[in-house]
Amino acid sequence: MSVQPEDRTTIDMFAPSRPGRPRSNPYERSQQCRFNKRTQRQRDKERGLHRLEVKLNAQVVERLDEVCAELDLARADILELALKHWLHL
Repeated sequence: MSVQPEDRTTIDMFAPSRPGRPRSNPYERSQQCRFNKRTQRQRDKERGLHRLEVKLNAQVVERLDEVCAELDLARADILELALKHWLHL
């Protein structure tokens, strides 16, 4: 039996075995993450969203998590509602 390079479904009997499942993407994991982040930023931009980073006190975050659990909403949703209320939007 000879190995056909264009055959992608048959296991290569002469290649060294590697643990884990076979690769489903030709790119390395770090490149995949970069591509995914880029597409996420593009989707957010198309939806009119802007990224905002905020540092908060631990007590505020704990209370925010409690409210999120009570209302079954995400942190971003709660913060957006609170800011809209505070800014009278």
